[in-house]
Amino acid sequence: MDKNRDQFMGLAAVILSAVVLGVAVAVSRYAFDGGASGIAVAVFRSVFIVVVLAAGLKAYNRTMKIPPALFWMVSLNGVLMGLMAYGNIGSVEFISVGLASLLFFTFPIIIAVLVMILRIEQVSMMKVGAVMVAFVGLAIMLGVSFGNVDGRGTVLALMGSVATAANAILVARHFRQIDVLALTLHFSIGATLSLVAIAIFLAEVRWPDTLGGWSGTVWVAIFQAIGTPLYFYAITKIGALKAGMVVNIQPVTSIFLAWLLFNEVLSSLQALGGVVVLVSIVFMQWADLRREPPAD
Repeated sequence: MDKNRDQFMGLAAVILSAVVLGVAVAVSRYAFDGGASGIAVAVFRSVFIVVVLAAGLKAYNRTMKIPPALFWMVSLNGVLMGLMAYGNIGSVEFISVGLASLLFFTFPIIIAVLVMILRIEQVSMMKVGAVMVAFVGLAIMLGVSFGNVDGRGTVLALMGSVATAANAILVARHFRQIDVLALTLHFSIGATLSLVAIAIFLAEVRWPDTLGGWSGTVWVAIFQAIGTPLYFYAITKIGALKAGMVVNIQPVTSIFLAWLLFNEVLSSLQALGGVVVLVSIVFMQWADLRREPPAD
């Protein structure tokens, strides 16, 4: 009975997480239409998450400490988390919500490639084939987009994807025994410092100059502060593989809302490439799920 309840709660959490995180990307359009720059939204979001996590850990008397030996690894993951946040949200400043979401969501493909290159685990020929097909889909998306969209958005989305993949692999290899919320807090602190450095030295900081712009900025922070812990909670209940299968609805949510709220529509070739990538990701995760040993 308890196992069935955990499965139900985990599934409900990951569905809600995927939808909420997908909404966050879509509503970021309000922030950019209201005059904000991507780095400003990313900094605000990161600071907000630090405050929420610190307050939550304090309220529930949970430790905020991490082992000193992991300081430099945590710092590296903090930088990666900052690049992830800036790439995921900041890309919408320059390109459509749909294209930004699909490009960012190539990170499971990059994880598979890194796993193969670093020989972290054995990779089946089915998975290799799925990766190759996924890159065909990515090539279709990029091929039709170059010259038609702002290259800065494409670069930011792919930067966020690569940073997300590297972060996930490092977390899986080095941080399995650390409290997830405390770890996320320290990652978020590192991300904030990295984003502030980018804001000072590299990027143009523009805060929203309309009420709608500020509303979009705040809602991005709120949705991501809700969605991220829900995803971690789901992993503890149903595992990373099952959670990863369900979270594929995130870019679909973003694309649907972009059409509903802003009348944004992907071109037919962009949509085709996106479908090829998403189907390949689902197939890879399904193949992994089949290899997962049955629970006791």
